[in-house]
Amino acid sequence: MNLNGVFYSAKKNEYTSAQMECIENAVVKFDKIGHSPLMMLGKIQSGKTKSFIGVISLAFDNGFDLAVVLTKNSNALSKQTTARMNDEFKTFVEDDSLNIYDIMRIPENLSRYELNQKMILVVKKQHKNLPKLMKLIEEYSLEENKKCLIIDDEADFTSIGFSKNKETEQFNLKKIASQINDLRLKLECKFIQVTATPYSLYLQPEEIHLNNNITIKPIRPSHTVLVPSGDAYIGGEYYFDDDKNPLKDHLFYEVDTSELEIIKSSDRRRLKEEEALKSNKIIGLRSAIINFITGGCIRIIQNGGQTGGRKNKFSFIIHTEIQTNSHKRQADLIYELIKQIEEEIWQETDFINSLIEESYNQLKESVISYGFEIPSLTEIKETFYKAVKEEWISRIVVNSENDIETLLDSDGQLKLRTPLTIFVGGQILDRGVTISNLIGFYYGRRPKSMQQDTVLQHSRMFGYRSLYDLAVTRFYTTNDLYSRMYKINEFDTRLRDDFESGKLEDGIIFISRDEKGKIIPCSPSKILITNTKVIKPGERILPVGFSTKSNTMIKRIIHEIDKTILENNSGQLRGEFKISKDDAIKIINCIYDSLILENEHTVTRESFTSLLKYLSNQTVNVVSRADRRIRKHRKSRYYSDRPDNGDMDLIPAKRLAIDEPSLILLKQKGLKEDGWNNAEFWWPVLVVPENVKTSVFATEFQDIS
Repeated sequence: MNLNGVFYSAKKNEYTSAQMECIENAVVKFDKIGHSPLMMLGKIQSGKTKSFIGVISLAFDNGFDLAVVLTKNSNALSKQTTARMNDEFKTFVEDDSLNIYDIMRIPENLSRYELNQKMILVVKKQHKNLPKLMKLIEEYSLEENKKCLIIDDEADFTSIGFSKNKETEQFNLKKIASQINDLRLKLECKFIQVTATPYSLYLQPEEIHLNNNITIKPIRPSHTVLVPSGDAYIGGEYYFDDDKNPLKDHLFYEVDTSELEIIKSSDRRRLKEEEALKSNKIIGLRSAIINFITGGCIRIIQNGGQTGGRKNKFSFIIHTEIQTNSHKRQADLIYELIKQIEEEIWQETDFINSLIEESYNQLKESVISYGFEIPSLTEIKETFYKAVKEEWISRIVVNSENDIETLLDSDGQLKLRTPLTIFVGGQILDRGVTISNLIGFYYGRRPKSMQQDTVLQHSRMFGYRSLYDLAVTRFYTTNDLYSRMYKINEFDTRLRDDFESGKLEDGIIFISRDEKGKIIPCSPSKILITNTKVIKPGERILPVGFSTKSNTMIKRIIHEIDKTILENNSGQLRGEFKISKDDAIKIINCIYDSLILENEHTVTRESFTSLLKYLSNQTVNVVSRADRRIRKHRKSRYYSDRPDNGDMDLIPAKRLAIDEPSLILLKQKGLKEDGWNNAEFWWPVLVVPENVKTSVFATEFQDIS
């Protein structure tokens, strides 16, 4: 691999050593992934775009000519991606070695001169953009003349999803997912998925066969590269991990569930708007607005006391509902609150002064805890009064009825038009939208089952944040929602830790699952055709439905298994003992070498070894038995699926399987009269340990335990 080419060399000084390692590791894996995707897994708002720009640069130095960047379905974000590419590769565009186009604005009749240059195409994941790209590929035979790299940014968003025809019972790819598949079929390319929420992608089948016999390129990533985040990055661990943020208790402000219902609809029986400021029915929202103004005033004073410039503009988000009528209701309530605050301020009432003082005392604790100087209460009151009187506070509704392009600045961030801006919105306040200087987040989305990927993408408070801002930041939600978000962060952290510790390698990926069903990894439509398997304590996992190879072919393999067991069990084939994880995997690989799988839904070698790697830290408990005899089929036509004896085998295996799994190894005689091949063979049964964290993974086999 060429690490000293012109494209990558021009970018190297912009990257840390960890980022360069990620970029180079990604390109190295191109030779391994074949037609399967490569996953670049980053964190929410952590700088994933910067990393895949580095991958494009290095790929250009190593024979690639064309990079297609698939972006979220937003005109504004598509334009900003194109603008960023032009900025990042400005020198190469100016010297005619690279052309960058938004697919919807590409010139007609490209010359051979232009086509001989490297090319980056930015394509919105929208039904008109992708066909135009396909037309361009055909018109200029790009599939023949260009070595291609496709970057699917936010790859779990619209890029995957299935529907089912109720009449025909047939499954189909959803429209955008189908168009992306057509693109991959058309171009011989390396395909990179970039996201912070990969759960639906890891839960895809290894191969997809739909009823309509359309060829589907692999969707589940075969390899994963972790994108590093910088030292100043603030993620879920800051908001939800006690060990990593001892000041976390200052962040969370509990909101009563009834309050979320009150601010949802304009029901005057629940709340009269003219009573908004003094009503205890929306005390959470009132405190949030007061704390936001106070916190913004603290930061402005800390910055010198003057308004103006990005560093002196602060933001607050209210995200509780999808419905646009609820957004209007909340914006109206905020208007009433601010209007009533203004009336109190012009009269300089004791009530407003008490609210400011209460807010000041709350924020003071965290500011001092951070070791920062806190302005005096007198300074805060004066600035608070000024902020209200001079209309520093604005409220902006952000939803699907807006033209998001008018709300974003040139950097793709929501514009902060005044020193203190309150954004009210729904689903549009997620992927790709950055809100700078965010110091307050009021959250209230309450589905029966929270989708882990969706909730994490709502977390706009993640990203690169100033410590001074964090000292006055507050997070408002119900106790139930906070608990669920706490659990989601735990699941997400566990996935990344499993990669970093080497527990998860290339192959099957295990996604943590909530036992109570309050949290699901992703939308069910994304994994509609997937056969998922939940790992639960004490369950059995084993291959069912196979024959053995001939005695001549497997005699040496069986001897090798016997030898490993004898070496680990004082020269005995029977017994209960421990072996290393590596020896356990060696035995399983030997066993599968001796078998011919006849049931397409049985436990595959990859599934079995991946489970062993995931469930075992260092060792595996073994319960080994010999001279067993079992028929290949039960009395009916079904394969035998109970080679282990409950009392003699399973009970001791479960007793041993506390923190590490147990592996029951049963040496079968394999007699012809029992339906076998007159060859001895080993039949393995894996027993999940008691202390396992409940997880789910995509599998080809059926649950028969």
